[in-house]
Amino acid sequence: MKALLNKSELILQFQQLIFDINSLCIQYDDGDNNIVNIISGKLLTIFHNSEQSKSLLAQLKLGKVPMLCSSGTYNSKNIINFIGLLELEHAKEKGWSYNAKLNKSVLTKVSQDNWWQNKKVIVDSDGIPFTRSKIVKSVANSTLLNLNTSGWKLKDADGHKSTINPIPETIRQIAFELLESFKEIDLVIESKLHYKF
Repeated sequence: MKALLNKSELILQFQQLIFDINSLCIQYDDGDNNIVNIISGKLLTIFHNSEQSKSLLAQLKLGKVPMLCSSGTYNSKNIINFIGLLELEHAKEKGWSYNAKLNKSVLTKVSQDNWWQNKKVIVDSDGIPFTRSKIVKSVANSTLLNLNTSGWKLKDADGHKSTINPIPETIRQIAFELLESFKEIDLVIESKLHYKF
C-alpha cells in the first residue's frame, strides 16, 4: 500500500526537487553533460501523470499556475528544422553549437498543459514534432528519441561537418523555465490541496 503524503510533506518534496534541479543545472553548466537524464527524471516527477501515479503538481493541485515559456512559435511553412528553446551560436574555439537561451526577458506565460503537452519545441527534418513531455520522458527513461537530424550538420572549428544534438541543451532550457516559473510562487497559498491530516 502506498503511503499518502499530506500537503506540507508534498510541498517539502516539491521544494527539494526544485533545489535538486537547480543544483544539477549548475553541475551541467560546469560541463557535466551526463546528468540530463537525472534532471529529466526530476522533471517527470513534477509534471508527468500516468495511470499509476499523479504528478507532484497534480497532487498539490497547482495546475492553474502558469508556466514561463521561452520557445519561439513554430511556422509550418518554414523549410528548416525548428528548435524553439535554443539559440544557434558560433564560438571560434568550438564552432557551431546549440545553447539554452537562459534569458528571462524572452519568457511568456502559458498554461501548464500547453507548456508540457502541446507546445512544439522541436520539429525535426521529417516534420515530426516533439513536446517537452515527449523529450523529457524519453531522456528520463533512457530511450532513444528518433530525431531526424539530417538538417543539423554544421561545421566545427576545424571545418569538419558534425551533427549537433540539441537534446541536452533543450533539457537545460526546460529546467530553466521551471525554475523561473516557480521562483516567486508561494506553494502554501497557490496549492488548492486542503490539509487532510
